[in-house]
Amino acid sequence: MPFFAKRTMQPKPQQLTFALADAGLVYDDGTAGLNPTSLTIAERRVAVIGLNGTGKSTLLGLLDGTLKATTGSVSISGNVPGCATETLDPTSKRDMKRIDELIGRVRREEIPESFHHADSIADAIDSMLKKRRVPESERQATIGNLFAHFSLANAAKEPASALNSEQRHLLAIAAALSLRPSCIVADEPSKGLDEIGTAHVAKALFSYNSQVIFATHDTDMIVRPDYAIERTLVLDSQSIVFDGTPVDAVAFYTDLIRRRYETARLA
Repeated sequence: MPFFAKRTMQPKPQQLTFALADAGLVYDDGTAGLNPTSLTIAERRVAVIGLNGTGKSTLLGLLDGTLKATTGSVSISGNVPGCATETLDPTSKRDMKRIDELIGRVRREEIPESFHHADSIADAIDSMLKKRRVPESERQATIGNLFAHFSLANAAKEPASALNSEQRHLLAIAAALSLRPSCIVADEPSKGLDEIGTAHVAKALFSYNSQVIFATHDTDMIVRPDYAIERTLVLDSQSIVFDGTPVDAVAFYTDLIRRRYETARLA
């Protein structure tokens, strides 16, 4: 099912390439978020796993431009057939406007603050699209298609406060998709859900033809063949310590956790 009506706007690439060149981040309080890292991501489906506090959220923030590297550099590029390759710098305010159009950000079940003040979740997305000057007929088509796909049609006239946790997770993805991004960057998009809710969110996240880079603790999710995860990064101590296939990454991560547990037990 197509999500969106056609719009006349600057064309967007089908997917993006992210390049980190010795890019790292130290927070204002001196805490290391990510050690200097060189990395290129061009695949359609990439998972990031690691224990809490190992740098997953920092890495995703550098990729989607919400965080700025304090060392090294980050670039985001994409190509539209027939056009020159577009390369963007997240430290440039002008480039960030374009990056905001190209990347849909999902943070667990977090939705824009404005959604909590709208009369309904349909009105909330309508207002967001209206700010981008999307014609009314296209706005309604987009909302209808999205809500049908994400099983939110019955809740369309409900306020955000009436949604359950699974619905809020789904709404967070739908809101990010409403602007037709080239890539979704999602930080633990199923966090806090049970097995059934996680399966529903994962299916929604991977059921359309879009590039997805995401962090998760759910190792079962990333090895499922139907989700087609191509590459998995394992973080530990603010560094990438493994980069490979999902199956090999999960084996490495499982052994890492076992070694950490044994070290703590013997301490």
